[in-house]
Amino acid sequence: MQDQNNPRISTARNIARKLLAGACITRPPVMIKDIVNLLRKTRDLSVYPWALGENTDGIQATEGSKIAIGYNHSQHPHRQRFTVAHEIGHFLMGHTSANYYNDLKSKDPKEIEANQFAAELLMPLAMLKNDLNDGKKAKELALLYNVSEESMWWRLCDSKLINNL
Repeated sequence: MQDQNNPRISTARNIARKLLAGACITRPPVMIKDIVNLLRKTRDLSVYPWALGENTDGIQATEGSKIAIGYNHSQHPHRQRFTVAHEIGHFLMGHTSANYYNDLKSKDPKEIEANQFAAELLMPLAMLKNDLNDGKKAKELALLYNVSEESMWWRLCDSKLINNL
């Protein structure tokens, strides 16, 4: 049985990888609309821009088989992409019955799982390794993957692809 205090990081990453494979995505950037369209083939999923205020990046509501994801339309597009990926991660990981907050520093196992899912979905490890081997630097990678430079640095360090400075 899963210890509720330990995040299922491998599971989160594997779900993201299966989703990428199902969408036939092999090169960056990962387009969220392609992931949403793939999920819509088997789920009643809606994604909306919402005015959520400055303290909320996104929300997910599930009722029966219907899933609605809202993202803060006033956030930077990089943040919006991560938020939608994060909320998809919550849903696919079964986090549908409580309030969660998209915080990269959170110690909550469900937040860690959703963050790891989103990072793997938007910045797949296999693709990053190839691009690093081709000599690309963090700033170039951020542009290529359509993510913030901060997110790219976080991913590279978290994945131990580079050493923390």
